[in-house]
Amino acid sequence: MTPASVTVVITTPVAADVRATTDAVERYLHTTGFEFRVVVVDEKQLQRSVMEASTGIVVIVDGALPYPVTAIGDAVAMIQSGAAEVVFGARSVSARASFILRSLLVDELPDPTVRLQALSPDAARLLFGEMKLDARWSDLELAYLANKYGLRLERLLVLCPRATRMTEGLRAISAAISIRMIDRKNGYRAPRRCPVCFSTEVWSCAQIDGNVVRACGRCKCRYLNRVVDAGDPPVRRVLRAYPSAEERAASDALDETAHGRSAREKTSRRRLKTLRKHLPPRARVLEVGVRDGSFGLAASREYEYVGIDRSAAPARAARARGIEVYCSSLLEFVNTGPAFDAVTLYHVFESMRDPHDALSRVKELLKPGGILLVSAIDTESLTYLLSERKRAAQNFRTRAILYSRSALIELLERSGFEIASVGPELEYHDHKFIRYRLASRWPAIASVAPALFQFLPDPLLVSSGSIRIVAQRRAGAPLDLRAIRSVETTHAR
Repeated sequence: MTPASVTVVITTPVAADVRATTDAVERYLHTTGFEFRVVVVDEKQLQRSVMEASTGIVVIVDGALPYPVTAIGDAVAMIQSGAAEVVFGARSVSARASFILRSLLVDELPDPTVRLQALSPDAARLLFGEMKLDARWSDLELAYLANKYGLRLERLLVLCPRATRMTEGLRAISAAISIRMIDRKNGYRAPRRCPVCFSTEVWSCAQIDGNVVRACGRCKCRYLNRVVDAGDPPVRRVLRAYPSAEERAASDALDETAHGRSAREKTSRRRLKTLRKHLPPRARVLEVGVRDGSFGLAASREYEYVGIDRSAAPARAARARGIEVYCSSLLEFVNTGPAFDAVTLYHVFESMRDPHDALSRVKELLKPGGILLVSAIDTESLTYLLSERKRAAQNFRTRAILYSRSALIELLERSGFEIASVGPELEYHDHKFIRYRLASRWPAIASVAPALFQFLPDPLLVSSGSIRIVAQRRAGAPLDLRAIRSVETTHAR
C-alpha cells in the first residue's frame, strides 16, 4: 500500500503561538511514514487552505491540541481504510449536540467540544467547496452537507477535556437556520436524485457496513448510496470460519433460500395459485430470479416455463431439476420465442439498480395484456417501520432499493402497466427462522416462543412486511414517457 498523502491544517486564532503543536505533529508524522504537510492558518482562511490541500487526506486540528497527537493517525487510518469519508472527533459515544440543533439540521452532529476532522480528498473538495458560512460554524455545515450528499461519517473517540467552545448557544441556532435557508434557496449543489422518482428530497437515514442508506422524502423509498458492480454484494460481508455439518444443521438461516424444503415448496404453490387466477393453462411464463427452482418446478407442470438468474449456481441447480433456466440478467436476456404471457419478480426487483430500465425491458418481453407479478418489501408497512433501524444491514444485504407501496404503484403505472390487484405477500417460514427473528427483535418473547410453537403448524404462514402487486401491460407508450426520461440525474461529485 502506498503511503498516504496527508495535509494537517492547524487552526488558530489571530496571533496565537502554536509552535509547540506544530513540532508535536511533525514529530509524530515522521514516525508514521506518511507523506505529510503541516499548515497553520487563521480560522478565516480555513476554507481556502483546505481547497488548496485537497489532493490528499485533510486533517483539521485544534491549535491547542487538547487530545493526544496519535488521534491524527487514527483519523487518517479510518479514511485510508475506506471505513469513512468524514471523521469527527468526539469525547464519548453519547456526546451529541443539542436537540434543537439536531432537529434543525441532522441527527448526526459532531461533538461541539472537539475540533478534530479528517476528510477524504473527494469529500474535502465537495464539502469545503460548498461551504457558505463563516469557518467558525464549519462543523455544523460539514455535518449537514455530508448528510445531504450521502457521505459516510464516523466518530473517533479521543481523550479530551471539556472545552469552553460550545455550539449550543443562540449563535449556533442562528447558523443552523442560515444553513437551512441557504439549502432552501438552492445555494448548495443538488445531491444525487432518487433513482425511483428523481426527487432531490433525499437524506442519509442509516450507515451500514461499507455503505450509506438514503431515504427519499417524496416516494418514501430507501436505497443504497453506492451500488457496486454486478455480481458483487452491495453490502460488505464479514468472513467467518466455515461451519461443520452439525453447526450448519443447527444454525438459524438468515435468507429465504435457506428455509426448509417444505416451506419453500408451500410458498411456491401459494404463488402459483395467485398466477392461476390471471393466466389460462399452457401460457408462457418467465421467472426472473429462480432461487432454488421450486416455483419453476411447480409452474412447469401447467405452463410453458422459462427462468433466468444472473448467478450461475442457482441456474445450474434449477436446470438439474429438469426445468428450462438460463444464466442471464433481465437486461441481457434474449427471448428466442414468442412474447410471454406473464413475468414474475419475487423479491428480485429490489436488487435492480435502474427500475425504469428494468420495467421497460419487462414490457418488451410481455405481450399486450400480459401479467406482471412483483413482490417486494414495503417501506410503509408496520413490520418494516418497527424493524428498520435494527435490520438495515440485513435488508440491504442483497438489495439496492426498497420501495414503498405508493412508489411502486406509481412507478408501474407510469411505465405502462395497469394495476390489477395489491395485497400482502404471505410466505411460509420455518419455526427456527421465526424464532431467530423474534430473538433479534424481542428477546423476551423469544424465550416463550418454543412452548407456543408446539400448537402451531410447521412451516407457518406469516407476513414479512412485503406486498404483492399484479399489473397488466397496457398497449402503447407509457404515460408521460418524455417527462420521466427527460429528467437528468444530478450527481454530488
